Amino acid sequence: MKDLIIKETEKTPSIALSTNGVLKIEGRSIPEDAAKFFKPILDWTREFTASEIRIDIKLEYFNTSSSKFILEMLRIIEGNPNNNNVIVNWFYEEGDLDVLESGQYFESIIGIPFKYIEYEEL
Repeated sequence: MKDLIIKETEKTPSIALSTNGVLKIEGRSIPEDAAKFFKPILDWTREFTASEIRIDIKLEYFNTSSSKFILEMLRIIEGNPNNNNVIVNWFYEEGDLDVLESGQYFESIIGIPFKYIEYEEL
């Protein structure tokens, strides 16, 4: 299994899924075809297992269809019995309650602990 790296565009986030257990999603996620964009990410997470996983999600904005696929990715990771010690670092811009509440909603649905990290406006 190899790392999965996808470069950021105006409409899609940077993706860095590493076999060392660090998975990062950062930027804006408003792809025109979310299913097509997220397919390789979901395929990769279905094959991936690790004893320790850290997921860093730092999205300044994401649309509803992206939300669905991010949640699916987290469910896949959480549902794999070989994955242990999983934590999500959910970054949100100072005062951005929409992104913060989205993270809290995701955490309420899946069994992975979230750590909320506020950062200053860019």
